[in-house]
Amino acid sequence: MTSGEKFSILRKRSDITEAVRSFFIEKGFLQVETPLLASHVIPEAHIEIFRTEQISLYKKSRSLYLLPSPELWMKKLIAQGSGSIFQICRCFRNNEQDGVQHSPEFTMLEYYAHKADYNYSLELTKELFKNLFLKFQPKYAEIPINIMTIQSAFLKTTGINIEEHQEFESLRKAAIQAGYEITDSYTTWEEIFNLLFVSKTEPEICGKGITVLKDYPVQIPCTAKKKENSPYYERWELYIDGIEIANCYSEETDPEKVREYYRTETAAKNSLAQVPVDVDPSYPDIFKDFPECSGTALGMDRLIMILTGCSDIKDVISAAI
Repeated sequence: MTSGEKFSILRKRSDITEAVRSFFIEKGFLQVETPLLASHVIPEAHIEIFRTEQISLYKKSRSLYLLPSPELWMKKLIAQGSGSIFQICRCFRNNEQDGVQHSPEFTMLEYYAHKADYNYSLELTKELFKNLFLKFQPKYAEIPINIMTIQSAFLKTTGINIEEHQEFESLRKAAIQAGYEITDSYTTWEEIFNLLFVSKTEPEICGKGITVLKDYPVQIPCTAKKKENSPYYERWELYIDGIEIANCYSEETDPEKVREYYRTETAAKNSLAQVPVDVDPSYPDIFKDFPECSGTALGMDRLIMILTGCSDIKDVISAAI
């Protein structure tokens, strides 16, 4: 990449970031800046953390972690009455797979809409994208957004109706009958679902255009609110040309449900993590008076790739190097 190309991307990145910031400020969201370091993390078994150490001549040294998202601190602000907030910040994930869409250090846009659910956040995100497409990549502005439930997308691509196979053994038998090789190494419903979802559903449904998949199975743990009278969470993910861009929940507000998530994910984290972490068991207490809200995490670097026409995330992250 030439110097001219690097500075062109840097200018576009700056313009895109400013447009995103202006959009949320005009919508009445408060821009916040929270720490990148924390003494504890939200337990997520599938995410590896960077650990560092704070040393001091005056007090005992302590372990700190570079956060994989600003969720931990932003939810504390919401619990304290901040209202709708957003943040654009650096995030870190250890042991990240190598490829054109992944980097161990990346920029996240995270926004929480006060007194709103995941449907509101989807409309907000669609409006954000339309504004950005018109300014920076007009060819996407007129592309219709394909919205499908996970159940319908999974059925279309695998032939398996997950509502009829809610237990591990049932899903395992259905997958084998559909022609998939399910070895003894697969021991959970989630593992089998993910195998089929990543190999069939994502490529076939999300490969081209703009796609939203919503209502994720409750067997995949997260802190989203459960959809009433269904085996799904109020959650959606958005893809552009096969690239996962955003992930949204109607946030769980029941402290006991969050505490149960903490218990199960902490146990999984302790058994699976390559980097041991500290988890604050009192964190779920902030949900005692937590307001209804919807949170969205959006990968800024991936979005900037789309808006600048770059094919490698390193080109938009490392343009200054």
